Amino acid sequence: MRIPSLLFAIPVLGASAFAQESSDFYIQLGLGFVGSEDAEGVPGGTVEFDPGYGVSLAVGYDMPVGDHFSFAPEFELYYQNFRVGEDDLTGIPSAVEDDAKTFAFMVNGTLDWNITEQFSWYAGAGVGYATVIEYSAWDSGNLSVTDDSGLAGQFKLGLGYNLGGTYDVRLGFRYFRTEAVEIEDQITGDTDEIDIGQAAIECSLRWGFFPFGG
Repeated sequence: MRIPSLLFAIPVLGASAFAQESSDFYIQLGLGFVGSEDAEGVPGGTVEFDPGYGVSLAVGYDMPVGDHFSFAPEFELYYQNFRVGEDDLTGIPSAVEDDAKTFAFMVNGTLDWNITEQFSWYAGAGVGYATVIEYSAWDSGNLSVTDDSGLAGQFKLGLGYNLGGTYDVRLGFRYFRTEAVEIEDQITGDTDEIDIGQAAIECSLRWGFFPFGG
């Protein structure tokens, strides 16, 4: 899948819009280390996942709220990829591939508390739609994952640091979850659900831009 490459390529298209002057519009690109909750009550019993990665691309508008706070509505593309643990994969009937992945369109709101000129705390939440929800280990043989898309939600917490000009770096935590995914045994007709969330530690770079030429 070329989604991660696409997320990194899109900002290059807007390179001519970057500027050193202050701008309330921003682009934010993130990379994170993803860990998943265990899947319980599924074919294979309790299944653990190995760590994976997540990438994100967001476009937002930062609005001052008082002297020390600002609020930013933003639109975000988020992709994550992780894998079923090698020891547990053998316990899933007919499993061959071990990857799990999600691609989602999110609408977020983020509140920043500017504690100094350079440092800030942030907290945010978002809702959206995952167009890809994939668990390959349970989509083989007589097993079929019947849901491959659904609603998604998340929240974020972290610390921001201004590098100078319009550039900021952010280090934080993200918890992401989609709707439960149903697994059907096409021979017996039995169904089970994967209802889990993922936690990520991620680093993001944010920079201001002028969408209308400044």
